Amino acid sequence: MKNLYVLIILAVFLAACAGTPPTPPQEQPPPPQERPQPEELAEEPVEEPVVVEPAADPQEFINNAIAYAMKGNDLRQHPDSYESKALSEALSKALYDKAIEELTLVIENDPESVDEYMFNAYILRARIAFASVSDVTHVEDEFSGIVYNAIIEDKPSEEQAERFANAMADLDKALEINPEDAQTFTRRGRVHAENGDRESAIADFNKAIEIDPEFPRAFNGRGNVHVQNDDLDSAIADFSEAIKFDPEYAEAFHNRGHAYALKGDIDRAIADFTQAINFDPEFTIAYNNRGLAYAAKGDNARAIADFDKAIELEPEYIRAYNNRGNANLRRRDFDKAIEDFNIVKEAHPDSAPVFNNLGLAYSGKNDRANAIENFSRAIQLDPNYIIAWNNRGLEHAENNDFRRAIADFEAVLRLDRDNAAARANLAEARRLQR
Repeated sequence: MKNLYVLIILAVFLAACAGTPPTPPQEQPPPPQERPQPEELAEEPVEEPVVVEPAADPQEFINNAIAYAMKGNDLRQHPDSYESKALSEALSKALYDKAIEELTLVIENDPESVDEYMFNAYILRARIAFASVSDVTHVEDEFSGIVYNAIIEDKPSEEQAERFANAMADLDKALEINPEDAQTFTRRGRVHAENGDRESAIADFNKAIEIDPEFPRAFNGRGNVHVQNDDLDSAIADFSEAIKFDPEYAEAFHNRGHAYALKGDIDRAIADFTQAINFDPEFTIAYNNRGLAYAAKGDNARAIADFDKAIELEPEYIRAYNNRGNANLRRRDFDKAIEDFNIVKEAHPDSAPVFNNLGLAYSGKNDRANAIENFSRAIQLDPNYIIAWNNRGLEHAENNDFRRAIADFEAVLRLDRDNAAARANLAEARRLQR
C-alpha cells in the first residue's frame, strides 16, 4: 500500500510539472513592390511556504519533496496571485531547490540502493530539475509541444543547461535500476531532444516503444523529433499512433495540428487544434496556434478571438500579444496593434521583429517619423534584417526622401543580391528621383 501511495502521489505531481517550448521562426522574403506581412510570433497577500521538517524514512522525504514541488509549480503557473512576478519566481525556485534537497537526502543516504524508493527519487529529482528552469505553460508532458510560427526564442541559460544535465544523470541512474521502464526512456528521450541530440532522442523513443508498443507518449515524443527533422509525414504518423492509443490525448492532437500547419494543410490543423481544446479547454498554446491557423486563412476575427482566449488564460503569454497585434495590423486597427506590440517590446526590448512590426503599425497611421524610428531600431538590433531595411526604404520613398530610400534598397541588395522586391523598389526610387 505504501508503494501504491508513492506512485499515486508521483503521478499527480508529474502531470502537473510540464511545459511546451517554442521553435524558431522561418522568415519569408517580401513580395515585389509590397510590404511583407508582419512576422507571427501566447492581489492577495504573499503566502509563506510551509516548512516541512526533514523526515526519517524515504517515503516521507519523497512526500516532502512532492509538497515543495507542487507549491513551486503553483507559483510558476499563477504568478499574478502574489505581490509581484519576481517574488513569485524567487519563492518558486526556493521551493524547487528544497524539493531537490529532500530527494538528494534519499539518494545520498544509500547511493547503492536499487529499490523502488531510489528509482522514484531519481525520477522525481530529474523532473523537478527540469520543471524548475522550464517555461511551464501547459500541464502535460515536458518537451511535448512545439509552438507554431512564433518569433521569440529563448535560449537555455547556463543554469538551465546545468539542470538539464543533472536531469539526464538522474534518468541514467533510474534506468540502471529499472532498464525496462518505457516511461523513463521516454523522459530521457525528451531531454535528449531538448538538448538537440535528436539521434539519441529517437533511439530512446524507439526503445520505449519496443518495451511498450502502445505507449502514446513515446510516439508523441518521437513525432516531435520528426518535426524538428522536417520529416512531417513520419511525425503525423507517430502523432496518429499516440492518438490511437489515447484518443483523448490533447498534446498529440495539438502536435499533429502543428505538423499539418507546417505542411500547409490549414483545415486539418484547425481541426486538430480544436480537438486539443475540446479535451483540454485551458490549453493556451492550442488557442494561440489555432489563431495563427485562422490568420493564415485570412479569418482575422476568429484569430483575434483565439489570441484573446490565450491571453485570458495566461496574461503574460507574450507570443499571443504579438500575434494579436499582427491580426489587428491586418485589420487596419493600428492603435490596437501598437498597444499589443508595445507589450511585446517591454518583454523583449532587444527583438528586432517587434520594432519592425511597430514600424508597420505606425506606417499604417501615416506616422512616418515613428515608423522610421522603429524600422531604424530594428536595423540597429539586427543589421542583417532585410525586411526592416526594405520597409524603411519604402517609408523614406513615401516621404519623398529618395536619397535615403535608395541607400536602404542598396543595403538590401548588398545582403541579398537576388532580392527582387528591393531591386524593383530601387529602380522605382531612382526613377522618381530624376
